[in-house]
Amino acid sequence: MKNPIQSLIEKLNLDMTEEQCNYLHFLYENLHLEELNDREQRYFIDYFFKSEPLRNMAAFALELADIMHEIRENIPPIEKAERLADGREQRLYYEHKWSELRRQKLKQQTLKSGNVFYVPFHEYKQEPGPLIICLEQTTGMAVYSELCKSMILPLFMNAHRESRDLYIVPYDQQIHVHYRFENGHLNLADFKSFIEYKAKGEAAIFPVLQFVKALLQENQLGAEAEVIIFTEGTPIDGKHLVGKQTKIMLEEMKQKYHAEFSVIAMQEHNFNKQQFWFASKAFFADDAIQ
Repeated sequence: MKNPIQSLIEKLNLDMTEEQCNYLHFLYENLHLEELNDREQRYFIDYFFKSEPLRNMAAFALELADIMHEIRENIPPIEKAERLADGREQRLYYEHKWSELRRQKLKQQTLKSGNVFYVPFHEYKQEPGPLIICLEQTTGMAVYSELCKSMILPLFMNAHRESRDLYIVPYDQQIHVHYRFENGHLNLADFKSFIEYKAKGEAAIFPVLQFVKALLQENQLGAEAEVIIFTEGTPIDGKHLVGKQTKIMLEEMKQKYHAEFSVIAMQEHNFNKQQFWFASKAFFADDAIQ
């Protein structure tokens, strides 16, 4: 029996290789394309057939199975049970997971004074916050662009599973556009724009951090935001990251919005850990780009 993807390919009269079909299945799995209506799925398949960059990204993601596994394990962490669960079981698993995490946090933040316990119940009500991807798009990152975007594809699945908004913020020396995928659901127009987005010049990190802060403030997002920065590792304003103004801003984001920062740098030798002091995790893509 033919699956829905094969049926759509035949209806569109597209001649795809088995390898390309495997890439398309990967995208369906990670982007939850089955949620799109028939017209939108046809549009996506046609776009996939015409877009070499998108096919390359899917190919990268499949070839870099070990890298993808490490990202899934660490940025953000995903447990084995989560990857195996699906449907109603998956939703129940996540409800239990976040409930347990909130209970642990509540216990840690409860204070005792004499016979009185001060319990911050407002913390218990918080849901997992947004996943914000800051993607450096510069002349130096051009050779890594498809690689980085391929690494972002599985994060759609993470956001969807956890019902978290996914923001993608391309940047050079400033922010020209950003994309929001509510609860990890695909918006075809924004996704196509993200795939095709290119920029030139050099990167400045301070403006993108300011933008992330404004994003959190504007949406009043106070529930454990996660920020992942893709970078070549040499922003022109890197020294500002250790300055007093930036340190105050980042500490405020951590305390007020519970923001956790991770960095994916293209090569370890370009990474300055003093400048990226605020990141709790660092991942190096050296193996992927060799």
